[in-house]
Amino acid sequence: MFDTLKKTLVLSLLLCIVFAEKFPASEYQRITILFTNDVHGGIARTEATFMNPQFPPKIGNGPALAYYVNELREQAEAEQFGVLLIDEGDFFSGTPVGSKTAGKAVIEFMNSVSYDILTVGNHEFDKGLVELKQRAEEANFPFLGANIVNENGDVVSFLKPYIIKEIFGIKIGILGITTATTPSMSFPEHVKGLTFLPEIATAKKWIPIMKEEGTDIIILSTHTWTPYERDKEAVKLHEALKRGEFPDDNKIGAPGMEVAVSVPGIDLMFTGHVHKGFPKPYEDPINHTLVFQNYGNGTNVGQVNIYIHKNTKTLAGYDFAVDQSAIITLMEHEFWIDTAIDSMIEARVAVAEEGFDEVMAILPSPLRRSNEGQSALGNLLCDAMVWKSGADVAFSNYGGLRSDLEAGPLTYENLFRFLPFGNHITIFAMSGEKLHALIEDRVSGNSRGMLASGLEVVIDKRKADRKRVNILTIQGEIFDPEKTYKIAVSDYLAEGNSGYDRLTTLGEKYRNNTGIMMREALRDYIVEFGASVSIDSRWKIIK
Repeated sequence: MFDTLKKTLVLSLLLCIVFAEKFPASEYQRITILFTNDVHGGIARTEATFMNPQFPPKIGNGPALAYYVNELREQAEAEQFGVLLIDEGDFFSGTPVGSKTAGKAVIEFMNSVSYDILTVGNHEFDKGLVELKQRAEEANFPFLGANIVNENGDVVSFLKPYIIKEIFGIKIGILGITTATTPSMSFPEHVKGLTFLPEIATAKKWIPIMKEEGTDIIILSTHTWTPYERDKEAVKLHEALKRGEFPDDNKIGAPGMEVAVSVPGIDLMFTGHVHKGFPKPYEDPINHTLVFQNYGNGTNVGQVNIYIHKNTKTLAGYDFAVDQSAIITLMEHEFWIDTAIDSMIEARVAVAEEGFDEVMAILPSPLRRSNEGQSALGNLLCDAMVWKSGADVAFSNYGGLRSDLEAGPLTYENLFRFLPFGNHITIFAMSGEKLHALIEDRVSGNSRGMLASGLEVVIDKRKADRKRVNILTIQGEIFDPEKTYKIAVSDYLAEGNSGYDRLTTLGEKYRNNTGIMMREALRDYIVEFGASVSIDSRWKIIK
């Protein structure tokens, strides 16, 4: 550990010398921006199973971030540069300590390290508007959401559209915008009375206002996203721009790169929503906005040092701390732990995870998710839903499965991380004809389809939309379009989210809210039958 730290310190010292030559402090003001996104309650120290499932290295998460931030601020005070710590949303849902406290434990941590702002994400509404408002009131920093307005068209009372901070004579404005698709990913009662305005139009409204207040540098902190295939999507965007096809100002759910090219005046943008980090920023070809995105789940922190010309107060350049990357993974063998913060977090975790370490099964091999078609984990979940609810067929969306299950002892904590949102099973009675139409909805265009159990279906993607689905059997019997079947889905999908809006047209008399938690159904199924599952003939795709 000491050798690694020594190397890091030496490299940092050498980089500081290079940076000092390029951006002398007499002419340029340095401001370091630390950024996180999609923490999802990941504040406790953890193991990096995504790096090595068998022998995962340890990551310091919140306690390591706290130590690093405090050390950086001490350095900043001595060397006269500024530090900003910002978050781009989805801060609590996903771990027991995050979800069971409705984010209260996460805000406690964020207060302890003095975040400057948090931009609201779609999962901030998972526990409802009352809980979100309480978290905003408990925070020692503002929650931002310029495009979240009430019936009068005003930004809701517990949010701010933007802040302006003066750092060594430089006015830094931070505008916060969330994804306008939030209503399609939330329960209706959780966003009742709110309107989520288009991202581009919102940015175009507020940036001139910020400029009028004398803002020198504008940062957009947003829960819009940078796509996984950033370079490929950039090529498509650039080709569209050459044809004169700019994104629509009123588009709902505009990705970060589209916002950057559509809105002049943004110096830097920090995005989230998609848990994909990029070591180097994307630079917009027209407005030259720099777009950054970190990985999720609290295992990393992003860092970029920006340099502002003191006379013109314009952005002159940027660089990174180590290894020419904006992303720093908080490995325990490289970073010290703040012991006081660690103790505080562990105390909250112990309460949230009481009884979570009980072993319910031993998995002989890992169970993985997929992005399309079947997966062992998806099949297991849907099988459990059919068994527990007595339905004929069960469906689930790919995004509802939040982690893989590794080989070895399986605990309730593992299931919680896999299904963290506390969804319940809802059953619909529907004709075979309507069931067929529902599946057609989910495989039209480039839609990925759904996870399923209880049926055999062939999806022929060579055919036109609405003609791709051939249902062979339901519960082993020949499919009958005239017969009524019982369909099990999560209560989240039952509200029409993620493209299941057809379910909302069936009427309440065809709907049964079972009260069965999906996580509990899966646990009971594994205890009863084990976790053995295979890829079978239930869902076949022809391309």
